[in-house]
Amino acid sequence: MGIKSFDFFRKLNQDVGDTNTILGGFFTLIAIIIVIILAYHETILFQQTEIDYQTVVDNDSANFINVYLDVIIQTPCQVLSLDQQDEVGVHILDVGATLRKIRLDSKRRVINEQLGSGIPNYRGSEQELYDVINSINDGEQCQIVGFFKVNKVPGNFHISYHAQHILTQRVIQKSIDTYKKMRLDHSINDLHFGDLAEISKILKRYPQQFQQNYNTKWTSISKQSPSDIKQDYEYHLNALPARFYDTATKTYKIFYKYSISEAVMARSITEMDAIYFRYQISPVNMVYSFKEKSIYHFIVQLLAILGGVIAVIGILHSIVQKMF
Repeated sequence: MGIKSFDFFRKLNQDVGDTNTILGGFFTLIAIIIVIILAYHETILFQQTEIDYQTVVDNDSANFINVYLDVIIQTPCQVLSLDQQDEVGVHILDVGATLRKIRLDSKRRVINEQLGSGIPNYRGSEQELYDVINSINDGEQCQIVGFFKVNKVPGNFHISYHAQHILTQRVIQKSIDTYKKMRLDHSINDLHFGDLAEISKILKRYPQQFQQNYNTKWTSISKQSPSDIKQDYEYHLNALPARFYDTATKTYKIFYKYSISEAVMARSITEMDAIYFRYQISPVNMVYSFKEKSIYHFIVQLLAILGGVIAVIGILHSIVQKMF
């Protein structure tokens, strides 16, 4: 049994019947190799995930977005507040409920003691002022962690002394040197829009390039002002919503990809500083989904490869046979 037995291109001889040739067997082997290579690549393409995407205007019925924040401020919690404001008139002082203020010592260890606990009329008392001054002099810090809701309109949220301005003024009147130690130097451990835990699971089903373009990991930001001045910090956030199709729930989940830029404005050591986060949500959404592939189309492609290769090799075999 030699290469002649592989000849798919044998010709019918009226005198001796079917004849197999070495040339025909050679061309047949070439055809088989080409079919295997093309079929393999077609199978790889069929197994690969193809993404369909389009750009649409936001039509989500939800009017609010959750903003998740984890930041450490080098000032005691008693005088700090996180406030939010936007272009539709929302102005909330000292956002609470879903945000926690955690007292930290100068080495960022948690302080479990609750100031003013069990003391009647503590707010506005001399004891409160005394506790705040001691906290400032001891280098106490504050961690603000949690989430809050913002409207899908341009706005800002900021960390400052605004909601506690009366207590801050009392500190200034009591000890200006203590007030000079109050500064909003900070470390931002996390800041993102939407639920990252949910979207991270969905992104794992998408190609690696999508996981790189829509990275969910936050890079920590730390800011420290010179000892002789205070500084206002401004972060400008431009968020682009991207919707990813979740095959498990058959719904779309939103991921907010945003760019961030920074600005700093110096203030004198006796002025009040603040940290501003100014955000803008794009009304344009990128929508990604998996492109469905038909098994029938795959079978047709394989048959087309088989038929096409045999036809072309058959023509080449005939030409070579006539030449020799």
